[in-house]
Amino acid sequence: MIGLGRWTGTIETSMISGSAVVEITDNNGEYAFSVEPDSIKTIPNFTVYDIVESDNTLSGKADIELMGKVSVQIFVEFTSDTTFKGYIKVPFFGKFEIKNGRKIV
Repeated sequence: MIGLGRWTGTIETSMISGSAVVEITDNNGEYAFSVEPDSIKTIPNFTVYDIVESDNTLSGKADIELMGKVSVQIFVEFTSDTTFKGYIKVPFFGKFEIKNGRKIV
């Protein structure tokens, strides 16, 4: 499994803007995700699923509760042991880059 640990990154959308801390863990061979607020004051409820690991990337989908359920695509490429780049693609709104992706040590 790749990307296990605590990570932070910044995203700016019309609905959410700021940074959050994401913890990726191994749940009996399945990826598990938890998110804590950092500069984003409130984290909406979400469910991550259909995670695919390929080389140094994780991709998948998430259902997020924002004015109803919104299904988004997620892509993360781990560029080193301590950095990543990625994006979230939201239907009707577009693709939003995750900036300053780094591991919290």
